[in-house]
Amino acid sequence: MKSRPIDRRRFLQGAVALPLLPSLIGSTAPKKAPKRLVCVGTQLGWYKPDFFANVPSARLIQPFDDAGVGDRLTTISGLDHKGPTGNGHALVYTLFTGQVLRSISLDQLVAPTLGADTRYESLQLCAGEQRFNAPVSLNENGIPLPPIIRPSVLFAKVFGGKAADRERQQYLLESGRSLLDEVSGDATRLQNRVGHEDREKLDEYLTSVRDVERKLARRRDWLDRPFAKPEPSFRLPAEENIAHSMMIQNEDLMWDLMALAIKNDACRVFSLTIPLADGALMLNGSLMAAGYHNFSHHGNKKEKVDDLVAIETAHMAGAARFMKALRATQDIDGSNLLDNTTLLIGSAMADASKHRRVDFPLLIAGGGYKHKRHISCGEDDAHKNEMACDLFVTALQHLGFEQDRFATSQSNLNAALL
Repeated sequence: MKSRPIDRRRFLQGAVALPLLPSLIGSTAPKKAPKRLVCVGTQLGWYKPDFFANVPSARLIQPFDDAGVGDRLTTISGLDHKGPTGNGHALVYTLFTGQVLRSISLDQLVAPTLGADTRYESLQLCAGEQRFNAPVSLNENGIPLPPIIRPSVLFAKVFGGKAADRERQQYLLESGRSLLDEVSGDATRLQNRVGHEDREKLDEYLTSVRDVERKLARRRDWLDRPFAKPEPSFRLPAEENIAHSMMIQNEDLMWDLMALAIKNDACRVFSLTIPLADGALMLNGSLMAAGYHNFSHHGNKKEKVDDLVAIETAHMAGAARFMKALRATQDIDGSNLLDNTTLLIGSAMADASKHRRVDFPLLIAGGGYKHKRHISCGEDDAHKNEMACDLFVTALQHLGFEQDRFATSQSNLNAALL
């Protein structure tokens, strides 16, 4: 009996309720897989002697090799933002903005395009509370976007809540719409009564209002569409604990939930901040002798370095598990999800021990790039690039954006990665 292709409109109405299943898509459906971007930044840098993959014994690369995805990554040395060096903590949020004041981060630049057809245009996450309020996602006005810090909240966003939650959402959306109508009307009436400087501020305000209006409309559009069902093997902890000591456990859940959100096409653009956690961390079932921040100021003492690398290895183990899950899942074009997902990991804190901001630790993975394990940039190297944003231009172009500049970029790394 000849099979009939599923009606395209009927399929798309429930697409987010199922993983991407190539065998169920009729001949009229596009075969081109969507592109995705995941931006990850730490507030305490990375220990560079074990980060860059040109060192055969680099401990932070080992989790990727163990997971079988070590051939899908490239570390890059020699790049940074070439800006003020000041207190490193105060500028960690600039990783994906290029250290340009009042500028947009890379993930938010691509989100309206890459996330146009998904439930969430983008999701901002953090593995626990942030001490310096420095998330890596900023909107077009350079305003930090508050991240989700609880895995249970991310779980509810991806897989939905109870009927009462839906009614509450409906009420909040309607209330928000009414409130926005009122403040938008007031702001519009003020435009002809204020001076030039105030008018500029008012224009910025109205831009923000329109952005909220667009997001509210999007949420209303998706309110009645079915959510995906969680995989039976995935379980949230019976009790949630977001204390700083539980950062690694919550980070692991964020990595796993991001993978599930991508599998179910709930979202295609993510940012994840790995925060500065005060106090000792639980690692491998034991409480460490000191805090993450304390270990980052290691002064090259072997005992402290080893403990810091143990924490950072746990970060990388989550990333490797995320990559392995995507690589094992087929995309709609017959490739795998990892080949269509660009993962960027780094920090604008180049050396947390000294608060230095020179030579960022940067890693790009997945995405179908021509990975080389490591690229060295600088005057004496094959690639003369200096700016970290050169890497982001290459990522933008590979994601389908016709853009040859981003923030402080001077060139690109296309010759090395594409």
